[in-house]
Amino acid sequence: MSPHRVLSSFLTILLCFGSGLTWANGSAEIEELIRNKQWALAEQKLQLAIKQTTQTPATTVSPQFRFMRSQILAGQGQLTQAIQELQALIQEFPELPEPYNNLGVLYAAQGQYDAALTAFTSAIQARPNYKIAHQNLGDLYTAMAQQAFSRAKDVKEGSGLLPLPAPSAVTTPTTKTQSLR
Repeated sequence: MSPHRVLSSFLTILLCFGSGLTWANGSAEIEELIRNKQWALAEQKLQLAIKQTTQTPATTVSPQFRFMRSQILAGQGQLTQAIQELQALIQEFPELPEPYNNLGVLYAAQGQYDAALTAFTSAIQARPNYKIAHQNLGDLYTAMAQQAFSRAKDVKEGSGLLPLPAPSAVTTPTTKTQSLR
């Protein structure tokens, strides 16, 4: 093999590796901006990264970038658009648990507990050991229980309520034994 061919192959590999690192660094930078809630800057960096990675208008945006976009939209208070982005991701990639999980978080924040329950359950079905989804499901159950207890406090006892059923076993006072009726 000629030295020029070896050098050409080496440079091609190096270029591919280097562009992958640039994309990875850009992605990590956007994720850091999202973690720090710097929504406007994260959106700018994301749009730039999308432009750099999509060569033609027909090229689809990567699921990772679309997921980041949903996080940015949610952070900016554009919940409807964030939900739509996550639902579209779920339609295209039903095997990914993260969109289900984030969709569940958005639904729970809006008080749509049944929809959140479905989303968290789907996330766990997609990845049974997905710890964050299990934690979020636990938080949802806690919120649902608190809501139920709050409603129970507001219930007034009165003639409109059905009486409690009689116990199924009766204790006799002399022998302290129970007998079924």
